[in-house]
Amino acid sequence: MKKQLLPILALLSIPMVHASEVNLQALQACTFVENDFNRLLCYDNTMAGKSLSKPTTSQTLTPPANSAAPAVAAATGTVAAGEQIVKTKNEDFGLEHKEVSKDNDDEISAVVTNVEEAPYGELIITLDNGQQWRQVGSDRLRLTNNDTVVIERGMFNSFLLKKAGQNRSIRVKRTN
Repeated sequence: MKKQLLPILALLSIPMVHASEVNLQALQACTFVENDFNRLLCYDNTMAGKSLSKPTTSQTLTPPANSAAPAVAAATGTVAAGEQIVKTKNEDFGLEHKEVSKDNDDEISAVVTNVEEAPYGELIITLDNGQQWRQVGSDRLRLTNNDTVVIERGMFNSFLLKKAGQNRSIRVKRTN
């Protein structure tokens, strides 16, 4: 029993010795950092024993001095254009579908020319404007030829089809 107790006590005392070396004021100072990533870096640096001050070194790139100055200017113009493309892509992140809905109408009205039933019972609806829509889901809606339908945008870029003058609708997707 004594042989087992001694190593356990030795292992339990190691973290206590190391814990006394941690700068508690530096850890408390990390709580005031608002950016999550920078706060995590602050905690990591404090636990590693590094200083909390940010390094003041800055890197500056100097172009090589050679006779191909126009090529260097063209290369930096390409880099600047590449950075502009990245900024433009990131500015639109999450808004792709919203821009599509701004350009198009929120609903269309058309007359049904053909109604078919798919193998699992979904409806395949052909409209007079040439569009073909397929039912998504298992809801029921009775449609016949020459019915006037309204297709409107739903949430998350989905579409709802209903008969004109009725509130019952089914979720559909465009197939052509």
